Amino acid sequence: MTLVAVFSTKDFAVAVADRRRVQLSTGIHIDDVRKLHQLNDQVIVGYSGIYLPIGNNEFQGLAEELIMDNSVLISARSTVEDVTDIFSKSLLRNIELGIPKESLELTFHFGGKGKDGRYLLGRVSCWEEFQPILMESNENGLIWSLSRAEYAVDPWLTAQIASLPKINDQTVRDLAVSLIEHTAEHDGYVSGTYDLIVI
Repeated sequence: MTLVAVFSTKDFAVAVADRRRVQLSTGIHIDDVRKLHQLNDQVIVGYSGIYLPIGNNEFQGLAEELIMDNSVLISARSTVEDVTDIFSKSLLRNIELGIPKESLELTFHFGGKGKDGRYLLGRVSCWEEFQPILMESNENGLIWSLSRAEYAVDPWLTAQIASLPKINDQTVRDLAVSLIEHTAEHDGYVSGTYDLIVI
């Protein structure tokens, strides 16, 4: 279980994620997963997804495996649109090869620069049939995309964004940290330990 959020303005993107993974069968949780990666100078990714047992009480993150597999297709000039498309095609190809969709319970959130140099968000998720979703930033606001565990943080986050006196990289960083702290207080599946990347 997790909390991963990516925010974008017209000038920058911020990603934040807690570090918790939970063994649902036992309830044991470990705060050791880095769910954010900078794919190149233009794109960051955050993910939520399942871990598969690989023996000796060890687990492999399926999302991490897909990030490594797709990294060979990502160049220094790849944009959010490019990366969103690469991950969508990769996941759809897995389904075509007979891997059950239920075993691909993953969501990838991308933030960074698009083809026209503007910042935007992308998402590829099992909940949206792995279709590439793109969200363009606007002149005045802050857009966001997130995956969460049990606590529905969306109303709280919307109110916090509405009350921001201004939107700059420091206020969005502070908002991202507050999001993790607030959610960790209300959801045992989310850790107060986190990573944050600004691009």
